[in-house]
Amino acid sequence: MSRSPHASPWSLPLRLLGFLGWFIGQFVLTSLHVVALIVTPGKVPEPGIVKLSMDELSDTEVTLLLALITITPDTLVIAVDREEGSMFVHGMFVAGDPEGFRASLRATHDRLLFGLRARPSRSLAQGGVA
Repeated sequence: MSRSPHASPWSLPLRLLGFLGWFIGQFVLTSLHVVALIVTPGKVPEPGIVKLSMDELSDTEVTLLLALITITPDTLVIAVDREEGSMFVHGMFVAGDPEGFRASLRATHDRLLFGLRARPSRSLAQGGVA
């Protein structure tokens, strides 16, 4: 597996802080989206369920990913299949763009791993931070 030159173990604290800042921003944006849904008369959610493939994750990484997805106001993990390496996620605003929703979940997955792993792969550095 190819390693990123920008992802040394010494950069771990900065990468973790970067992930936390990004996640807090995403949390605020989704909270505002849900509030707008609540206060706008006639506006209805378009819920849906998508399947998200997970990379080889440790038990700790799976737990953190599930917690982060579930505490986000418009999402909920409803099932995890460790043998297949996938999870099913319910979202309030999926029906119009399931691929976009899946891409946002993948971004959370990739950014989490880039922020947590001492030596993340180059693909996480390119896909998770770009």
